[in-house]
Amino acid sequence: MPAPVETYHTIFQRIARSLIAGVVATAVLWILKLSKGSVPQLETIRFLDRVAEATAKATGLPDPVMNGWLWHWAIGTLLWGTLFGVMLPILPGNRYWLKGCAFGVIAGLLTMLMVMPLAGAGYFGMELTYLDPVVSLVYHIIYGATLGGVYGLLARGQHSRTA
Repeated sequence: MPAPVETYHTIFQRIARSLIAGVVATAVLWILKLSKGSVPQLETIRFLDRVAEATAKATGLPDPVMNGWLWHWAIGTLLWGTLFGVMLPILPGNRYWLKGCAFGVIAGLLTMLMVMPLAGAGYFGMELTYLDPVVSLVYHIIYGATLGGVYGLLARGQHSRTA
């Protein structure tokens, strides 16, 4: 028997849940980053401020369009949230939080290969210290676990209402 075909409605529901989960996961990271335990040299907000400044300079814009906090919210909620919803069926794991952890690893690696070099930290943040890539990856795994966990709670709530 062939697998059921997803409808636009179910895809939209999946992405909507992942966007909501992205808001919560981004907020959790903000709390971690604002805590005393944050690693100062690996401050994502400052990195994103530098990326915004470099982008403005390269494009000839007078000032960065958004500051680091807005970039972080947009990336964590809109970009990663949407991508999680799209990639959910192909992510490994039999629980949503495990799928989130796998997604966190992917997001962390992409960040280390794209954002960190743009911020002047080199690939994998190696211009900083050897620990920075590890800390960054841990942050992304925490983000992913939260993203998947919240998504799972939202999906479970939806299933109980429709059952």
